[in-house]
Amino acid sequence: MQAVAEALGVDPKALNYHVGDRQGLRELVALDVFESELRRAELPGAGDWRAVIRLYAAALRDAFSQLGVLATSFPLPAASGLGALAPVERVLQALIDAGFDVDQAGRAMTLVTETAYAAGRTAVLSAQNRVHPNVPEVASALQNAPEGDFPILRQVVASTSGGKDVEQLDFALDVIVAGLEKVLARRVE
Repeated sequence: MQAVAEALGVDPKALNYHVGDRQGLRELVALDVFESELRRAELPGAGDWRAVIRLYAAALRDAFSQLGVLATSFPLPAASGLGALAPVERVLQALIDAGFDVDQAGRAMTLVTETAYAAGRTAVLSAQNRVHPNVPEVASALQNAPEGDFPILRQVVASTSGGKDVEQLDFALDVIVAGLEKVLARRVE
């Protein structure tokens, strides 16, 4: 912390007072990186809610993945600073404009945010390990299973390779959109 205070040209006591400790500093840096990346997202003020949530989810995943090693110092974005709230408001407005009530829009926002957060976390872990960290564990467990057991799971593990994080998020968003369309259709009926 002393070196950071010197680099910033501030009194170390002031830095400790406002930041606290090394973990607090990591959190502030992670928040700044995250918000800077998320602000780069160009979400339309109006438009098709499906496109808006897809753009938001991709921006959130990308912002989280930019954290790299700082990702472990960053909580779920709902607890972040005000800089991350403008895109959230735009998504909520798009959902309300489409006919969802406030409760449904909030729940949809939470689902999309959690899905994108998980995709970003997976992207960070995969970048560090070249493959999702669960794949080697599952492959190892399968080696101890009898040859004929878990044939479909073996195929899934064998087909898992790098670059599928985006495909996974797209699939998750397809499922979310399909479910939200059904919710919206019930409101109209």
